Amino acid sequence: MNQQLKNQIISHFAEDWGDSSPQFAICEKIFDYLLSRPLNQLKHLTPGSIQVAIGEYRSDVDFLRAIQYLCGAQQVLSAHYEFFDGDDDYYPLSYADVDDALTHGTLVHPETGELIQDYKNRVLMYFKPGSTVEKVINEH
Repeated sequence: MNQQLKNQIISHFAEDWGDSSPQFAICEKIFDYLLSRPLNQLKHLTPGSIQVAIGEYRSDVDFLRAIQYLCGAQQVLSAHYEFFDGDDDYYPLSYADVDDALTHGTLVHPETGELIQDYKNRVLMYFKPGSTVEKVINEH
């Protein structure tokens, strides 16, 4: 693990949020959690599973701001989407699929092509470690 790079990234968190902010604490805990586990165990992290893993139950607003930040320029997390069809089947969705659904108000079923009107409660977001995490782990 590249400890110097890890420290630089945590310093960026502090510069961007202030080291006494709730978002800084959340970002640091998530980053530490991602670095403490094998990457193959972190392929499908939901917002709820991240909160449980880091033991952080601050306001949803603080948590979601931190998640959004970590998915942005920091590339600590990468966001992904999937569609749950109600029959215990999950289908990956691209950003374009989700954007198109938001624009047009319907989602095209990834397998059947059927238009789904009530898709919003069936599109789920999850996360994977981003390129920054891989870089810190793999560089020495």
